[in-house]
Amino acid sequence: MRTLVTGATGLIGANLVRRLARDGTRPRVLLPAGTERHALAGVDVEAVPGDVRDAHSLAKAMVGVSRVYHAAGHIRFDDAGRLLLWSINVEGTRQVLQAARSAGVERLVHVSSSVAVGAGPLYEPATEESDFPTAGGTPYAESKRASEKLAAGDWGDLDVVITNPTFVVGAYGTGASSAEVVRLVASGLLRAYPPGGTNFVTAEDVADGLVLAMERGTSGERYILGGENLTYRAFLTQVAEECGTAGPAVRLPGWAARGLGRAGDVLGRLTSARLGWVNTPFLAGLFEAAYVSSSKAERALGYQPRPIRRGIREALRWYQEQGRLRRDRPLTPRGLVEPGGLG
Repeated sequence: MRTLVTGATGLIGANLVRRLARDGTRPRVLLPAGTERHALAGVDVEAVPGDVRDAHSLAKAMVGVSRVYHAAGHIRFDDAGRLLLWSINVEGTRQVLQAARSAGVERLVHVSSSVAVGAGPLYEPATEESDFPTAGGTPYAESKRASEKLAAGDWGDLDVVITNPTFVVGAYGTGASSAEVVRLVASGLLRAYPPGGTNFVTAEDVADGLVLAMERGTSGERYILGGENLTYRAFLTQVAEECGTAGPAVRLPGWAARGLGRAGDVLGRLTSARLGWVNTPFLAGLFEAAYVSSSKAERALGYQPRPIRRGIREALRWYQEQGRLRRDRPLTPRGLVEPGGLG
């Protein structure tokens, strides 16, 4: 049974490809021109050139394929990147779905995001059934909601299962991934913590969840793939503990975040430089309680997330191997990383 993975060199995609390889599958991976493949080093894959925005290359990549994991996506949070976000995340998803249907693919797992679900307080985290607020949010969240709406449509004989990973941390990430936050703390470059919180999940657990969704998920359903609900301060403290540095101890004031956001908004319109993490919508979100529950995936799929420390350790190991963190300072693992019934 031939399997195609889009977005195979990203944080989620690379961990998924490695999980499939461990299971004895030699996945086919769609690689856009110029893509760096270091995240797939040592993994036996069938690489095919192509892009999710190119119908012709998708048609060729889908030949003989029974299953598709659509993990390709673009992450950016400012208005300057809106057109590219829509081109890759929305129109790219449309092209993948159309190509899969035309090729007679049996089943497709669409990788969305928890930002398309909504958020809740710690005592009542959001679920797949929660109402999403109609105002606010980032261009990235808008693109993920739009792509998920496409995936939830009628695609004939093609079964489509939707997954919603949360804040993913682990090995094989790049500078555009959420795992970059781990590197910033380890490098001593992140001194302040925002007052909000969210759900954090290891990249390995997301890969496991995607495989479970392919095997056991119900077509048309969505499944949050999360781990631990933590404040940003608690998460950043764990990162600091794992790499033996001092954790951020200063609460980021609202006025500072608003000033940084406005400056980023202006610069994002004036320059082509990537300012996706410094803008008003993204920074405003760091002040909110954005908690979700993966209990549905646990019940329906047998999904079992592990403590986020495991993902932190994997991210730190990866960055040291890649030379992006000092190798002369040993890491100092602390705490438990075994399954603990998280949800």
